[in-house]
Amino acid sequence: MGPSPEAALSNVGVILPAGGKGMRVGRVEPKQFLPLGSAGGTSFAKPMLMYAVESFHRLARVKSIALVLPPDRIAAFSKLLSDFPKVKLVKGGAERWESVRHGFHALDASVSMVLVHDVARPFVTEAVIQRCLDAAESDACVIAALPATDTIKEVNQNLITKTLDRRCLIFVQTPQVFPRTFLEKIYAHPWTGDIPTDEAQMAERLGMEVRWVLGSEGNRKVTGAEDLLWAEWMASRQVAGQAFPNA
Repeated sequence: MGPSPEAALSNVGVILPAGGKGMRVGRVEPKQFLPLGSAGGTSFAKPMLMYAVESFHRLARVKSIALVLPPDRIAAFSKLLSDFPKVKLVKGGAERWESVRHGFHALDASVSMVLVHDVARPFVTEAVIQRCLDAAESDACVIAALPATDTIKEVNQNLITKTLDRRCLIFVQTPQVFPRTFLEKIYAHPWTGDIPTDEAQMAERLGMEVRWVLGSEGNRKVTGAEDLLWAEWMASRQVAGQAFPNA
């Protein structure tokens, strides 16, 4: 018999994959390493990924954090993260799912529930994290998401083939929460060919139950140049001590 949900949630691990190229923001530097918080000449700028690191590090439930980086970034972040004892720096793999797997194997063995979060969502709030953890069970995965609000259509090139029922659609975010045993099964599977885009889809493919809870508008993913401008605005709010909208 595995640990009770209460016991599992008192010993949570976090995987933060940060090895992607992140070039769609239009900068030479990968987006996760770009400084945020410098708007208006303030001195609070820090790499984008540090916002997620700090959000999870301050939670008492979180015992171990695997920050997965390109090998050439390990030395620099070893110095930057010297005051973050929960964080282990891990070398990434060729693909995102491989990087997450590396992070999983680096977590403390005592961790029984695992959160996976994209550092390109720098403004995840404690409220969203707690909603995910509060819904976590030993027999299901949980993801943060937002209900679809726009009309969504299925297309074939420039031809609309179907209008989808948005009441049955959600926009997926992270964090995503997994019992440790689920990730062990996911990474024991010989993935080939069309590999799923994230661990929740891997869980679906293996017949595991995946549930969702409400995410946040502020938990937006930084992908393009406009997102980067929005992220600077959000960082300026944080520096000013203002609450996140729609937490």
